Amino acid sequence: MDIACPQCGNPNLDVDEANSVVYCKKCGFAVKVDPATGNVTPISQGGPQPGSGNLAPPPAYKQPGIFGMDPLTFFMLGLSLLLLITFLYNLDLTILGVGVVLLGLIYWKIR
Repeated sequence: MDIACPQCGNPNLDVDEANSVVYCKKCGFAVKVDPATGNVTPISQGGPQPGSGNLAPPPAYKQPGIFGMDPLTFFMLGLSLLLLITFLYNLDLTILGVGVVLLGLIYWKIR
């Protein structure tokens, strides 16, 4: 993308094509772009909050994860459930290993 963030100047803007949103992970600036007309609707102005003393607040727009969870939270919850099921049903550790590999692939994909 050839355009920098108008708030912080970050040249690496991210695009969420599924929701037609362009956003900056550095300052939280986000706009929704209508693909048919090209009209732009601001979602978050980004930039530092007045009086907070922070250089950049956490981003207001975040890419959706699985079931609304952060990818790391999803991975840790999935790993806990795999361990619990393996323990309760006395499953072979090979099944646990396959489950952990699948969970790791899902985590890597959504990260």
